[in-house]
Amino acid sequence: MLNETKGISRRNFLSGAALAGAALAGGAALTGCAPSASSSKEEETSASSSTSATTVGYDGTGAMPWLGEAPEIADADVEEELEADVVVVGLGCSGVPAARAAAEQGAKLVCLEASPKLNSVASDLAVLGGATQEKWGRGDGFLDKKMIANMHMTECSHHSSYSIINRWCDESGAALDWFIEPSANLYITEESYSEVPEESQANYLYPYFVPMLESYDYTKEEMPCYPTSVGFSSLATVMADNLQVAVDAGADVRYNTKGVKLITDDSGSVTGIYAQAAGSEKYIKINAKSVVLATGDYLANEEMMKFYAPQCVENGIQILSLDMDADGNYTNVGDGHKMGVWAGAAVEQWHAPMIHHMGGGAGADGRGVIGNNGFLWLNLHGKRFMNEDIAGQQLENQVELQPQRKAYQFFDASWPEQLQYFPAAHGVACIYREEALPEYTASGLRINVRTSADIDTAVEEGRCLKADTIEELLGMIEGMDVETAKASIERYNELAKAGEDTDFGKSSQRLFALENGPFYAAECGCALTLGNLGGLESDEECHVYSTDREIIKGLYVCGAPQGGRFNVQYPISLKGLSSSMCVTYGKIAGENAAAGK
Repeated sequence: MLNETKGISRRNFLSGAALAGAALAGGAALTGCAPSASSSKEEETSASSSTSATTVGYDGTGAMPWLGEAPEIADADVEEELEADVVVVGLGCSGVPAARAAAEQGAKLVCLEASPKLNSVASDLAVLGGATQEKWGRGDGFLDKKMIANMHMTECSHHSSYSIINRWCDESGAALDWFIEPSANLYITEESYSEVPEESQANYLYPYFVPMLESYDYTKEEMPCYPTSVGFSSLATVMADNLQVAVDAGADVRYNTKGVKLITDDSGSVTGIYAQAAGSEKYIKINAKSVVLATGDYLANEEMMKFYAPQCVENGIQILSLDMDADGNYTNVGDGHKMGVWAGAAVEQWHAPMIHHMGGGAGADGRGVIGNNGFLWLNLHGKRFMNEDIAGQQLENQVELQPQRKAYQFFDASWPEQLQYFPAAHGVACIYREEALPEYTASGLRINVRTSADIDTAVEEGRCLKADTIEELLGMIEGMDVETAKASIERYNELAKAGEDTDFGKSSQRLFALENGPFYAAECGCALTLGNLGGLESDEECHVYSTDREIIKGLYVCGAPQGGRFNVQYPISLKGLSSSMCVTYGKIAGENAAAGK
């Protein structure tokens, strides 16, 4: 199916509703063409790339072809007028904490959400310190926060704001403690795979890798994944409990209502916002002391993706987006970014696609056949092309460079004993169990576990190839250069038996010869883009900056539209970092917006 207006294949747009379960696990199967990511009116204005001369364009010309013109709204177009201290635009992982924090400060609050419900996709939070983490021996002092901040800056090529990263390091633990307070029925497990009482199985909090794998020491890893992360069986439940605090304090929550245009005075300060309810041609004018933009990313906006992440479009990377309005249209289309720029805000230059490769042959639960583990990977030319002992983000980068943007992951019958030597990291299968996990087990915990039945199911469903001999297995792969692949496997086996990878330098701890049949191969194409992170220039107080890098009074930002968090690529050393920053900076934005700080 082609979008005739834009002339670009829409194969990279997915149906959000069909992917809900898979999103929680970090991946998804593909569906058909999805609803348009923007209205016809937006497409018309997008075609007109006229912008103010002071706007800083990504390409240096000052043009932002994705922006379009701000709507002209007259008094006659307004059907309702409201007064508020704070308006929070967007009720996702950052907007909900912002709403609660503002309400707790006594602010008269209006909340806008373009969809019919809260938006909750992720389930993991990376957290440093705090009372909750202390329950698992990971409280304050467990990790060196300066080390974490510096690692993040390195992973993002020092385009991020150190002040933003550093404050998250200092306050994320306390933010988690605060965030779970309203959820009275939240059960906290003692260990990652502790049995959960039946009455608590719908709403529990767990740590990742408690106890830690005996074979994993992050201090000895070239690409460490720090033991910081927690997960929720239902983040949506905890978010709803947080929003209820704001509602109980008198917040006016408007679903199916989107922010359209910020209101500014002659000095450039933001003094409110125009909103629009679904199905209405009129507007709601909300006069306010502060506005918090928490509108999500722009993953479903083709024009913005082509502008800020053209490689994702060129490589045909499919998107995973669940943010939908009542009519099935995407809501994460950059509305907050547009409103900010129309009000004079600057957009940061370096954006970061979040593409976690989960390994080959993702099933309905989003898990790859055997995770993104660093077994032997060969391309269709039959050649080994990388040190496979890298994280999912970097694996994706390598796969995109291969013929047909495809590779195969090979392992043999010894995989159950080998899993324990792989890193305790996102997307990695590093725990073998003979018995399946309980049905209630959170999707995040399932990612790291495999049973023999899991692999058998993948073979039965055609997601994994299986054969008694290497030659037979290679012959099953369409387009594979069999002779070269056989030579590559022989060479790999030599290195494994010698205990040193002199070709690519992979750790000998994860250098396993392919010699015990049956043998397996999982196809690894490009993964899904879970988000494209890049936003308005901001600081650690959630202020928004103009193109002259001056604070725009009355305007705050948190979550995906907040710049300074992620740049160039999404870092892999902290699992659930984006969501954790959403909670931490949502709290900060709400408090500051209420105080006018």
